[in-house]
Amino acid sequence: MTLNTNNNIFFNRLRQIYDDMDTEWQNKAAQYGFKCNGCKENCCESEFYHHTFIEKAYLIKGFKTMPLPSRIKTQKRAGKVLKKRDAAAKKGESSKVMCPLNIEEKCMIYPFRPMICRLHGIPHELYTPLKEKIESPGCDAGAPFFEGKYYQFDRTPYYKKIAALEKDFLDFHFNGKAKRIKQTIAHMIAEIRI
Repeated sequence: MTLNTNNNIFFNRLRQIYDDMDTEWQNKAAQYGFKCNGCKENCCESEFYHHTFIEKAYLIKGFKTMPLPSRIKTQKRAGKVLKKRDAAAKKGESSKVMCPLNIEEKCMIYPFRPMICRLHGIPHELYTPLKEKIESPGCDAGAPFFEGKYYQFDRTPYYKKIAALEKDFLDFHFNGKAKRIKQTIAHMIAEIRI
């Protein structure tokens, strides 16, 4: 399935959702006095799975803004990441491998990063469709800032907005008939035709 990366009407909506979540994240982080400046437990080493074609298309658009030599190197890193994670999985181990887009603790396509990369770190809650509340204490690096405090950060509205946008995107491009995806950033980059 080829993704069209010239989807300005959809990307404009996605950017607005991203802007809103970035603003709320920054405001909540400021309430805690927390700044994400990289740490030993770098979240960019986590194996996050992404589930939307709209975010994948936007990430690919960002990837294509990189100079060709950087794209080639990044794609090679993505292949290495997948091999390391696969080897660890075969041993029944988890793996901490840096995202192929992270160079010297900086994301090479930061404005195009997916939702989970934007929302990770601070304490939050999320409500399932059955209204069950799932809570997260935030990242280990922020624990000293978060201890004994909680400023409500409900991710649910953002998940709902992304889900609605994804539905519109799939209806427009694939008549709503696309298989679900579950890919890491390394998976997405490894399959891009440079």
